[in-house]
Amino acid sequence: MSRTTATRRPIQRSGQPRSTRLAVPRWHRVLALALGLVVMGVTGLVIAGPAPAALDPTAARTAAWLAAQVGPDGSVSVPGETFSAVTQTMYVAQGLAVTDAHRVELERAMGYISLHVDEWVTNDGSGSTVAPSGSDLPERLGSLILLVHATGGNPRAFGVPAQDLVARVQALYSIDSPGFYGYQEPYSAVQDQSMVVLALTAVGSPPPTAAVQWLVGMQCTGGGDAPSAIGGWVAYRPTTGGVPDPCTAPDPLNYTGADTNSTAFAVQALVTAGETAPVAAAMAFLAAAQAPGAGFPWFTGGDPDANSTALVVQAIVASGGAPTGPAWSAAGATPLDALAGWQLGPPDDGALEATWSPGVPSLLATYQGLWGLTATPLPFPVLPDPTPSPDRPVIPVHAG
Repeated sequence: MSRTTATRRPIQRSGQPRSTRLAVPRWHRVLALALGLVVMGVTGLVIAGPAPAALDPTAARTAAWLAAQVGPDGSVSVPGETFSAVTQTMYVAQGLAVTDAHRVELERAMGYISLHVDEWVTNDGSGSTVAPSGSDLPERLGSLILLVHATGGNPRAFGVPAQDLVARVQALYSIDSPGFYGYQEPYSAVQDQSMVVLALTAVGSPPPTAAVQWLVGMQCTGGGDAPSAIGGWVAYRPTTGGVPDPCTAPDPLNYTGADTNSTAFAVQALVTAGETAPVAAAMAFLAAAQAPGAGFPWFTGGDPDANSTALVVQAIVASGGAPTGPAWSAAGATPLDALAGWQLGPPDDGALEATWSPGVPSLLATYQGLWGLTATPLPFPVLPDPTPSPDRPVIPVHAG
């Protein structure tokens, strides 16, 4: 993928970065304790799951780089990144939430996020969204719910002041299209719906059947669909007369057609929701997209990149497969080997680069890359209660 299309990646589209930095008071221990009570909240919604991912040396380097970006007040500002401080902090927290290795930095970041909930979840009107300015964005609410859930907090009472993130996303249901949360965005509708399905299912408030079936109905399954699109999902698939338009073939030059990112998100959401019938065809689509070096491109035939490779690794694991097994190996390499190939050495040791910007740390590639390096699909396991230390206040977790 070229640099000129980097901002069109589905994961980036919802709510574009602000051009100004946010002024935030310095994070003090007393404030950390007060906010920690709100952040942790009542944890009656936790669903038992596997333990957080253990880090091998490659993943440990990436996690350490992410943790090093968290400032004293919990905010993140990576040199050269154009995302707002809130967006950068969310990205780092979403990366660190996959492991228990850097809890002090993760908790500091969560404290900062708790002060800026609306700045993350609402549309500021600066991007290419079709949602009205000031409205909540479903993908951003979904990602925050998943993050709060993974860190042991209560998504129904998060932030300062505390607010119900679950109720906010539920309020977006069918406001524009039946069975859909929010507005169908041209570059990320499938991702947006997938994140909400993942989030609501994870916290024990599963979405209506129609919401899950919306995702099922968007899969390219034949008929007028291009043969190379079958099994995949298009980021946004318009409908005519209530029937989805035919899927076009993956086009890496124009960034249209069925793509690996939308497909990977849909697979994870459907598996989490217990709707597994579409998964086999989806995995066949992803297998056909794999590049000779074992990585994955956004669109079949394009250049592989860290983000797409990481998301497909998550889908492989969610589907019950093994990304290091022979089915996903190519020329003696695995997708995890491909991810390691995008990892930088000193002075940015552990960070991952974007294909379109070699040699430069990419926050987007790094936080999602860690998802892939740990082979952990969404939703992440809930982290254990942190161990008290001189750097961390003792924050009680109340059972609801």
